[in-house]
Formats: sequence, C-alpha cells, structure tokens
Amino acid sequence: MIMNSETKTHSENSVSTTCQNCKKDFTIEPEDFSFYEKIKVFSPTFCPECRAKRRLLFRNERTLYRRKCDITGKNIISIYAPDSKYKVCDKEYWYSDEFNAMQYGMEIDWGKPFLEQFRELSLKVPLPSLGVRTSENCEYNNDMSLSKDCYLCSRTHHSQRMLYVYRGNSSSDCTDCFQVVEKSELLYESMECISCSRSQYLYFCDQCVNSFFLYNCQNCMDCFMCANLRNKSYCIMNEQYSREGYFDALKKIDLGNRQTREKLLIKFNEFILSVPRKHLNILNAVNCTGDNIVESRNCKNCFGIKKCENSKYLLDIMKYKDSMDAYSGGRNNELVYEVTAVAACSEVTSCFRVHDSNSVSYSWLIAFSSNIFGCIGLTHKEYCILNRQYTKEEYLELLPKIRKHMGEMPYIDEKGIEYKYGEFFPESFSPFAYNETVAQEYYPLEKEEMIKNGYKIREPEEKNYVSTILAKNLPSEIKNTDDSIIKEVISCIHQGACNHQCTTAFRIIQSELDFYKGMNIPIPDKCPNCRHYNRLQFRNPIKLWHRECMCDKKNHLHGEKKCDVDFDTSYMPDRPEIVYCDQCYKQEAY
Repeated sequence: MIMNSETKTHSENSVSTTCQNCKKDFTIEPEDFSFYEKIKVFSPTFCPECRAKRRLLFRNERTLYRRKCDITGKNIISIYAPDSKYKVCDKEYWYSDEFNAMQYGMEIDWGKPFLEQFRELSLKVPLPSLGVRTSENCEYNNDMSLSKDCYLCSRTHHSQRMLYVYRGNSSSDCTDCFQVVEKSELLYESMECISCSRSQYLYFCDQCVNSFFLYNCQNCMDCFMCANLRNKSYCIMNEQYSREGYFDALKKIDLGNRQTREKLLIKFNEFILSVPRKHLNILNAVNCTGDNIVESRNCKNCFGIKKCENSKYLLDIMKYKDSMDAYSGGRNNELVYEVTAVAACSEVTSCFRVHDSNSVSYSWLIAFSSNIFGCIGLTHKEYCILNRQYTKEEYLELLPKIRKHMGEMPYIDEKGIEYKYGEFFPESFSPFAYNETVAQEYYPLEKEEMIKNGYKIREPEEKNYVSTILAKNLPSEIKNTDDSIIKEVISCIHQGACNHQCTTAFRIIQSELDFYKGMNIPIPDKCPNCRHYNRLQFRNPIKLWHRECMCDKKNHLHGEKKCDVDFDTSYMPDRPEIVYCDQCYKQEAY
C-alpha cells in the first residue's frame, strides 16, 4: 500500500495543504484519502486547478503543422511542430503492423528516478502524427474516427462532411460548430446542440429546426432571435407570430448580407442579456456539484459530464465510475485517476490516451492491453515496463518495487517540484507549448503570464504566403461570390492582433463554398481559429461562485419581495447576465 504520512494520519479528516505549483492552499477530503488508498497512490501535491492545467497541457487538439515523418521521410500533417524534440511518424505507418514500439524497450535503472527513464523512452518511441482512425478523406483533422469528407475538425466521430467543427458526433453537413451531436445536420455557427437541423446561430439548443439566433431553446421550429422557449414555432424575440406574419417578417431581413448578420449578432447578444439564465445546467443528477451535468450521481466539482458516478474533478467525461481527475474520455471507466483521453478502462493511473485496457500506469498511447507500466505505443500487450516484456511473475514482483522507488527517489523538475507515484507527468514532458493546447482555452493566459509561470510558448509561424484579397474587400453576399474565391488567400480581419492563435490568412475550399451557397451565408472574414475562439466566449468557466438569485418578479413564488435563494453558479458575480435559481427560471422558461 502506497501512502504518505499525511494520508495515514489524516485519512479520517479534511486536510489543508499547500500546492507545490501555485503555492495556494487546497483541501483534501476524507473521501479523497479513501480513494487514494484504494488505488495505492500518494495524495496529490498539486491543487485541483493546477492538476487540471497539467493534464490539459498534453492536449493539442486543433493546431496542425506540415513536417516530415521521422521514419519514412514522407511529408505529413501533424499536431507536433517540425522542431519538436519528439520523434513523429506518419499515422498510417504508426497504426500499421510494421510499427513495433517494443524495439525501443529499456531496462529499469534503479539509480535514476523512474520518470527520468520514462522521459528517455518518450524521446525514442515515435508518436503518431495525428489521431485519425478508420476515416475517409479526412487528412486535415485530429482526434477523429469513423468519419468521411471532413476538414479541419477535431474530436469528431461518426460524422460526414463536417467543416471546422470541434466535438461533432453522429452528425453531418455542419460548418463552424462546437459540440453538435446526435444527428444534427446543416448547422452553421452553432454550439452545444443536440439533434438540431437546418439552422444558424443556435446555442445550447435541443431539437430545433429551421431557426436563427436561438439561445437555450428546445423543440422549436421556425423561430428567430429567441431564448428559453419550449415547444414553440413562429416566434421572433420571444413574441408569437402567425405563420404568415413570421415569414413576412423574415422576408424583410437580408440574411445573405454580411453587414446585416453582424448587426443581428449584436442585437442577439443584447437580447440574450435581457432574459434570465439558469444558475446551473444539471439534469437528472443526484448529489452532484459543478455544471453541465446529466444523468449522474455523487459527482463533485465536475463539468461537462454524463452518466458518471461517485467521481470528482472530471471535465468533459462520459460513463466514468469511482474515478478522479480526468479530462476527455468515456465508454465505461472505473478506478481511473489523473488521466486524459482514457476510454473503456479500469485501474488506470497517470496516463494519456489509453483505451480498452486495464491496470495501466504512467503510459501513453496504449490499446487493448493490461498490466502495463511506463510504456508508449503498445497494443495487445501485457506485463510490460518501459516497453520491455516481462513474465507475469517478474512483472508482479517489480511493480511494488517501482512504486516504492518513485516514493524514495522522486523525479524533480526544473521548478524543483517533486513527482511521486500518482502525480501526472511533469509539464515539461508535454510535447506542446501552453498556447497550442486546450489549457489556453480553459485557462487563458497572456504571453507574459506564460513566461512568468515557466510554460513553453509557441510563437506564430512566419508565413510565406501573400494575401490576395483583404477581408474588407470580400463580397458582402454569397450570391455575388463566384468559384474563383477558392483560389484566393484571404487576410483575416484580425490580422493577428488578438489572442486567438490567428493564422492571419485563410482559404476557402470547394465543399465549404458549396455549403455557404446552399445556406445563403456570406464568406467569413475571420480565419478558422478566430471563429473558434469567438464561439468559446459562449462557454462558462469551469469554476463556481456563490451568488443570490436576481429575480424580483412579483408573480413568482417569492411574492412581493426579491427571491432570497442563494446558490453556486458558473456565472462570475461581475458578469452582466441575469441569473436565476432553478424555481424562478422554470417559471420564466416553461
């Protein structure tokens, strides 16, 4: 059993301790100690937020580079920059039978910290250029499977003809969207949508059709600039119209004109600030804290989870049970700790991209394996340490020795931080710079802050292309745009003067142009990265603040006085939104 003295002494009480990284105090609860004892790890020395940042630093999901394969010499697209210290090979080779990660196996050196030896292994074993599996015509994507004809998408699966989509699933023909799932189709500039179709500018909507500019609407059809509606049709700014009146009003709006759309977006943002928001989005969840929680129970400090149980500090997770500290994963996991991208696993600790495996620790890119420690790139293997094969008896004898060794000879990084068994990989092990990863999206930092905190920074690539058309000179309507636009290099209107990883210029591909023509959408004047970051502004932080309900309406249950209900919410106190408690919100929205 691996426990530090703090665990032994205080496992029945809450303990306040100081984060090694940010130097702030945080609390470890009795149930946390019970979990750490169960999975035989030292209690954490990083606070929950620093642990989350550390995991996110290993996830470059959207930044792509042109480079050569270090094995075949082939020109490839990769999430790893050309100057990366890590070896990178073409994904087709990496996933083929020709690739054998076991050839890089190392003997254990008891005179070095184990993580130092893992670091040596990580610089030897080639990493796959992209995470694209079983997909057709999807070369310029990452983290994709079972999809076809997609372009510049990430974390998109079982989908077709998706363009610039982040987190699409079982959907088709969507462009510039964020989290569109469950047979959504023909959506543009939409976010967090379930089973929606033939619509534009939908945010947090479910089963909405033929609509524009909707916020938090469900089962609505033919609605325009509305919020908090349920089961409605022919509404404009939450006012009911006749069918004829609705379509007559829409005929007066030139949605094909860019300037008209820009004015409508300003009006829409003003409108949704005038209607109440629910303090949290928690549905069919029992004894849970966090936000965006669905069909879960006994989950604490979790955000964006579905069908999880008895877990803590999860972010963007489905079907985890008895687990802590994880980002991005699903498919029935149990006893998982300090991981990212783990699916269909049990007893996995401090790992990155592991699926259909069990009893795996300190490993990257493991599949269909068991009893693996400190390995990279293994499939259908068992009883391996540092990519070297052992017998079952040898492995089981070595395992407790390695754990003990990690406690007695911890890895010490450049900041002087110790890493004992249970801590995730040091930040310096990440192949990516802070601003290449989703850490920058959830915990945005200015360049000076990255430098102050010792994070790697990726400076913008020097571009060798010349813009052939300025964004301001683009046709204002798609009907005035001919096919020659696909030959142009369009300058982004931001020209790099933003914190959005602006590419400064971009091109339009044929399938994209066809989509815009079919949906009467003018050519965008911002690059894909700037458009992505614009959508992120609609997402709340993964943090809670304590506030009071803002409702003072006399027709609600609280009568003549202002509602006195208080709650935790992901809306920061100084934000302009009107935030209601659950009961007051229901009286407004239903």
